[in-house]
Amino acid sequence: MNDKNCFDFLRFFFAANVLLAHLSELSQSKSLYFLSNFSSAIIGVKGFFVISGFLVAKSFVNTPSLKLYFIKRAKRILPAYIVVVLFSTLIFACFSSYSFSAYFLDAGVYKYLGWNLLFLNFMHPCLPGLFDNNLLCAVNGALWTLKVEEGFYLVLPFIFYAIRKSKRSFLVLGSLYVLSLLYWFIMDSYLNQPLLAKQLPGYLSYFVTGIFLFLNFDLMMVHKKKLLMLSVLLLMACHFSEIPLDLFYPAAFGTIVIIAAYTISWLNNFGKYGDFTYGLYIYHFPVIQLFRQYDLFHKYNPFLMALAVVFISLFFAVLSWFFIEKRFLDRFNKKDKMQIQAV
Repeated sequence: MNDKNCFDFLRFFFAANVLLAHLSELSQSKSLYFLSNFSSAIIGVKGFFVISGFLVAKSFVNTPSLKLYFIKRAKRILPAYIVVVLFSTLIFACFSSYSFSAYFLDAGVYKYLGWNLLFLNFMHPCLPGLFDNNLLCAVNGALWTLKVEEGFYLVLPFIFYAIRKSKRSFLVLGSLYVLSLLYWFIMDSYLNQPLLAKQLPGYLSYFVTGIFLFLNFDLMMVHKKKLLMLSVLLLMACHFSEIPLDLFYPAAFGTIVIIAAYTISWLNNFGKYGDFTYGLYIYHFPVIQLFRQYDLFHKYNPFLMALAVVFISLFFAVLSWFFIEKRFLDRFNKKDKMQIQAV
């Protein structure tokens, strides 16, 4: 498999897409509503899950032990996640309408810490005295996807076990794909439970699309022009046709994403200075919320405030990469691998 790709760019693109969509919605500034015309948080999330399925499957196949696989996944997600939850809890004490003592004596602070550190953000998304007059009181509404991502990491070994046992990857992945779409339809359209629809089963179709494309990478690249054309036509049909073609949407969308990663060669070195995607994703939401709390999008030029949000989010993303994420990843050196394999 060709290791030259632009996944770093695509991940950053999807994270920026989520940021702009949240700016449009959370700022509650009419001047920034236009951002929703070319950005979508859901599209960004779907892109992340397709790429995750592809890259995590690759990591799993190339990792000699299950223990090593889980350590690698934990090192990539947990350190920055724990820091953003703890940092938000502490720093927002300065911006709460509560006094310092009242803030830290409030049970809501510790409920927020406990539930969010367990990835159950929806159980207690808010902190006392913060963002009460915002569109949402949630401190970091972007974090909900990470429990889904962690869930994917946990189920992937079982998926590969089923593939090895059955020796029919298409049957296993195809069944999960259809069941995922069925779950989404029942929860979202039939039971009117959009929150439940957005949990792990509802997005599994995108993750298994990434896995399938990894397992059939060579075949995909041989026929990439035909597959790309077919996928574009299917996406257009999903959006404009009166015939329900949503069954093909994750497969078509995922195919475009993965083919793009190995086709746009001039963006292959996008991440040479660092991978700031994760940091941008986990820090932008609270920054927007803070700007909205003080009504900065209305008091001042909303475009300048939007740029300020982008630069502040990038600043924290850079800090997160160099001082947290990269340090934990760098500790995972050859010596560590040899020790783990020897266990």
